[in-house]
Amino acid sequence: MTPWGLYWLFFKFGLLCFGGGYMLVPLLTADLVERRHLLSGQEFANLVSIAQATPGPIGINTATYVGFEQFGVIGSLAATFGVVTPAAVLVIVAIKLLKRWESSLPVQGFLTGMRPAAFGLVLAAAVIFAELSVFSGPIPWSFAPEAWETFGIRPAALAIAVATVWIMLKSRISFMYLLLASALIGAFLC
Repeated sequence: MTPWGLYWLFFKFGLLCFGGGYMLVPLLTADLVERRHLLSGQEFANLVSIAQATPGPIGINTATYVGFEQFGVIGSLAATFGVVTPAAVLVIVAIKLLKRWESSLPVQGFLTGMRPAAFGLVLAAAVIFAELSVFSGPIPWSFAPEAWETFGIRPAALAIAVATVWIMLKSRISFMYLLLASALIGAFLC
């Protein structure tokens, strides 16, 4: 792959990033981890964790990291510009068109149809995160005994995940404090 190829790869991801960066997680996993082997599953899980603790969306952080790993600063710039270009162009076009046709029935239908798909992509991202952090392997989607042989639950990781969800739903504590506390607990447990 060349820096130009990285630009186009992440340009494609940028085009598909409707609804936020977490919509990209299933696509990034399928393409960067499983298809192209540019990242291992563990590297991707670490990247997602680090992306939560650093400024910037996950798509940009991933593009910057993968680009740098492949071609240094040039690759980093190529991949980052690739993921950002579609958003910049589409936002400008969308603002112009939405103001003009926001009450149109087809536009309302388009937006209504996108919401459940975006929700599905967020759920897919949650399953991928669970497989990378809480479970010891992929979630078995069949009842065959051999599908369950490598599946297990990491109790400490599950406890951290459940506590984080509960605290986020019940309080207004900053997610940065939760990430820091979880990191410290994880370091202590390891």
